[in-house]
Amino acid sequence: MKISVIVPVFNSEKYLKRCMDSLFSQSFSDWEILLIDDGSIDNSAVLCDAYRAVPGVRVIHQENAGLGMARNRGLSEAAGDYVLFVDPDDYLGADLLKNLFSAAETANADLAAAGFTLVFPDGKQEARPYGESLCLFSEEEIRQVVWNTVGSLPEDPLDSRYGMTACARLYRRRLLEENRIRFVSERELISEDLIFNLRFLQYAGRVVFLPDVSYFYCTNPLSLSKSRRTDRFLRDCELFVSVRKMLAETYEERDFLLYLQRLLISRARFDIMQEAAYHDQIGSKSGCYGIVKKIAEEPLLQKALERYPLRKLPKAQGLFAFLLKRKQVRLLVFLARLRRIFS
Repeated sequence: MKISVIVPVFNSEKYLKRCMDSLFSQSFSDWEILLIDDGSIDNSAVLCDAYRAVPGVRVIHQENAGLGMARNRGLSEAAGDYVLFVDPDDYLGADLLKNLFSAAETANADLAAAGFTLVFPDGKQEARPYGESLCLFSEEEIRQVVWNTVGSLPEDPLDSRYGMTACARLYRRRLLEENRIRFVSERELISEDLIFNLRFLQYAGRVVFLPDVSYFYCTNPLSLSKSRRTDRFLRDCELFVSVRKMLAETYEERDFLLYLQRLLISRARFDIMQEAAYHDQIGSKSGCYGIVKKIAEEPLLQKALERYPLRKLPKAQGLFAFLLKRKQVRLLVFLARLRRIFS
């Protein structure tokens, strides 16, 4: 068997059929699908069980343990040469598995990664490719992939050139098993995907990035109020410290520092924009000022901003970072709302 597709399912009854239909429609057929029901309390468990009759589909139920632990359960059950993670509210173009597998086999790569297409609630789509052609990196070049997964240089328009997601990526399962690579719980670290990718890249010999963007990542209009946490930036700071420690085990800090600082600065911007959006949603125009003030005053962030070349950032991001450095809370909230309106 060539590919094990792991689909963690939690309260996904609205989207699961669309996801599964896209998997059944793949032009590549040498796969198994592992549906990991992570203690769903809606009709998802019943829907999963209905797929047991489909050859190649296995269904596993477990008590709720979170996304990372559900994926780990799938890894412990997988039998394919490669592993692909698919979230149940997303869907795939018909040739994605074929293109990923072909690229991995042709390049003898341990990781084949595709871009994705954002699908917004109003149906609008926005492609996020990694490039215009195949990009192959050898073991000696993978450090650049590592740093550009964590963040990017100031002049790069993207906060992370290769992104943190574990979806739309084909991982060689042998490396995962030999090196005991698993997800940490999102209850422990806020970005379990980033840590997983960094650990995998420590052992990868070759990595290939495809221009394919036929993984459709669907934004959920209800996710804002569900995912909001008042301690989110504190969790981001914990992630920053953990990633710094991981990278320092292999690289000199002076070589990756700008990439890591970009991570923290971009997370602060995202958290402020989310906070502004949430308070607008609940009709509290001024309620976010206190939280934004705490973000701006965080010593770890201020230290990152202290000598960061803000003028090299894209204009809007540079302005946001400058206001963060100056702790201009009201202007930060105003700019966050303005950016959302015109994005």
